[in-house]
Order: sequence, then structure tokens, then C-alpha cells
Amino acid sequence: MIRILVVDDEIGICRSLEMLFKKDGYDVTTAHIGAVAIPMITERDFEIIFTDLKLPDISGLDIIKHAKARLPLCQIIVITGFASIETAVEAIKSGAYDYLTKPLSIDKVRIICKNAIEKITLTDEIKHLRQELYHSFGFENIVGKSKPIQDVFKMIRQTAASDSNVLITGESGTGKELVARAIHYTSQRRDNHFVAVNCGAISRELIEAELFGYVKGAFTGAVRDKTGFLELSSGGTLFLDEIGETTPDFQVKLLRVLQEGEFNKVGSPHTTKVNTRVIAATNRILEKAMSEGAFREDLFYRLNVISIHIPPLRQRRQDIPLLAVHFLSKYAEKRTDKKIAELTPEAIDTLTSYDFPGNVRELENAIEYCITFAQGSVVTVEDLPKSIKDTKIKPAMAESAKPLKSALHEFEKTLLTAALKESGGNISQAARLLDIHRQSLQQKIKDFNINIEQLKG
Repeated sequence: MIRILVVDDEIGICRSLEMLFKKDGYDVTTAHIGAVAIPMITERDFEIIFTDLKLPDISGLDIIKHAKARLPLCQIIVITGFASIETAVEAIKSGAYDYLTKPLSIDKVRIICKNAIEKITLTDEIKHLRQELYHSFGFENIVGKSKPIQDVFKMIRQTAASDSNVLITGESGTGKELVARAIHYTSQRRDNHFVAVNCGAISRELIEAELFGYVKGAFTGAVRDKTGFLELSSGGTLFLDEIGETTPDFQVKLLRVLQEGEFNKVGSPHTTKVNTRVIAATNRILEKAMSEGAFREDLFYRLNVISIHIPPLRQRRQDIPLLAVHFLSKYAEKRTDKKIAELTPEAIDTLTSYDFPGNVRELENAIEYCITFAQGSVVTVEDLPKSIKDTKIKPAMAESAKPLKSALHEFEKTLLTAALKESGGNISQAARLLDIHRQSLQQKIKDFNINIEQLKG
């Protein structure tokens, strides 16, 4: 329920507004002097405050100042018997939403109140959307517990705290844009635009016009001015994917942006200032491109202030089961015609054994495929795409024959040591990884004579 405070030394106005707002379903409180209103504002959360500008003890401007400090989202409407523009302008400059002049019009009071509520609702929606964006693109949404991906998490945290340019490298499908978005949405720029540009998807003839924008008449077909991606991202982040596909001529102009913070729209002699953070990504080896003259060395070093490499999925197979379950949950929720709850151990083993040349994107597509063609409530090996299910599960490295008990003993010790090493010697965390009780792991550490101090990170 919307809570409204009415502050006016005229008892008639307070009673009239109280009756009006209660009739409209609002929670209304009244006060006749500032000495009563200020403690109320301190103790209670009001969405809307109506206050007279001329009170017996203080000015309505003092009410505005205190309310804005205590309740920054509160909408304040001032009431004045002095219909002077100067008074209203001063109040609005101090943070008031709008003003009313006496004698009050019921219709106008209702309209202003409705508009204030709509502004509150819109502000809440924007706040909610920003939280959703953070939830969707924050690094917590990047799934993985392996050391390589944990190292990426650490880099994201450190990078988000700075404002330096970033170069993200990695094979296609590893999630370079997701990492770029995570950096943006955990940085101080998160309230401004994140603009993603796939340099490889725009023709070389058009990329300059798309990035820098152009003015009317700059070329055939330029019938109006156009704002480019660079200007759109000002205050935020510009993500240039496949930066290695750009031409040296374009790279010269991009270098100027990074060095001077300014550019020229196509066809314009005037410079435009811009404040944007550039995050570039590539699946090419830029050092090789530089040696071949296809990529400028000076641009490389301007972009490569912070370097983040995303490992391919085959180098972090431990994350495949987690990612598979994550994508299963994501796509199963969208299906109302069937309920698929899990993957069989055999299906997970097969997925883990596959090299995934398309990386995380290929795994996601595979799980979406499984949900479409699965016959039951569990995804089996037979439900996997043919390219994956035909993969032979990699056998363990051949060894000389040895007694089974001895082999099992060595395998269990290796498994325990690996879990403890991954968890940095944290027994509770290692026990969760192994899905055993902490006390059981402690006993096994003792039985196998594992030196846990050497495994602590």
C-alpha cells in the first residue's frame, strides 16, 4: 500500500487530503508542523509526501532536504499559497517532484498523485531489471568449479574493479561475450550501456559507419544522421568481438579512440568525445596476425592492458557435468509437455569423454537436443546427438597388471588427493566434491597417510 504523508498547518487541508487519499485506498498520515513531520519521516518509509512550503516553524524546503536524505526514492509534492514561479522552481531544484497551488483542485491532486506513483513504479521496475541483468550476466552465472574457470572468476573480479581495456582470448564457443558482460555488470559502469559488436559479422565496408556513425549525405544512402555503436556505449562498455577480423585502416581509427577518447563520424569534420571502456575478444592468435601485418602492434598493446584467456571445455572436463545439469534445468523449464529431471551416469560419462570442439555452446546445444528427443524423464546415452554418443569413453591409461585391491587402493588415494588439492586442503569442501561425510574423509586421510598441509593453497 502506498504511504502518504501530508504536512500543512491548515487543518482543513490535512483533513480533506486525508479523506481523499483514504478513499482511494492509500495509507495516510498528517502533521501540522515541521517538528512533528521530521521525526515521522525519520521513523517511517513514505512513498509520497505533500508539504506546504510555508510552515509555522520551518520551511517546506527543510522537509524536502530531510526527506531526500532519508528516503531518496520518495516523491515530494509541495503546496504553496504563493503562486510564484520562483518558489516552485526552488522547490523542484531541491528535489520536489511537482507543486500545487492553493486553493487545491481535487482533480489535479489526484492526477499529480497518480503520476508520482507511476514514477515510483517505473523506478522500481528499472531497479528490478538492473538486478535481473546482474543476475543474468554477473560472473556468478558462469558455471564451473575447476581451477581454470576459478582463475577466470578471479580475473573478472579484479578486472571489474579497474577501468582498463581488456583483451579476451579463447576458442569459439568458450563464452567470451559472457565474460565481457560479467566484467561490465560487476563494474562501476553497470548502470550504462553494454554494446556488443561482432566485427566479423559486419562487412568491412560498413563497420566504420556502424561503429562511428555518420552524418546525412556522407555517402549514397545516408539520408539522415546515424549514432554509432561507440557513441551509444559512452559511459558504459563497448565489446568488440572478433577484433582480429578488422582491417588495418579501421584499426588506425580505433587506436585514436583508445588514445585520445575522440573520433569523427563518417562525413563529419567535427570530433566527438567519448568515455567508454573497450573490451575486445578474438579466437585468432593476434601475435601471428601481427607478424603477418594483418593486425597493428600498437593497437594490440592498447587493447591488451588486461588479458583474460578462456580455456576450452576439453581442458576443464570437470565442469561438463555441472554445465550439463545447468542447461538441462534451463531448457527443461521451458517445456510444459514433458518433465525431464536428470541425466543418467552413462550419459554424463559420455559427455565428459567428448572433446566438444564447439565448447560450451556445443554442449548447450546438445542438451537442448536431448530435451527435444528424450523419450522418458531421464536423458540417456541414446538421447545424445550422434556425434557425441558415438564417442568412445576414453579408457584409463594402460598399466601393468597388479592385484585388484592394490589398484583400488591407489585409485582411491589419487581421487582423494585430487579433491583435496582442488579445494585447497579444505576438508569440508573436498568431502562435498566426493559426496562423502567429512568424518569419513578425515579417516581416509589418516588411513592413506595424506599430507594435507602440502595440498593447502
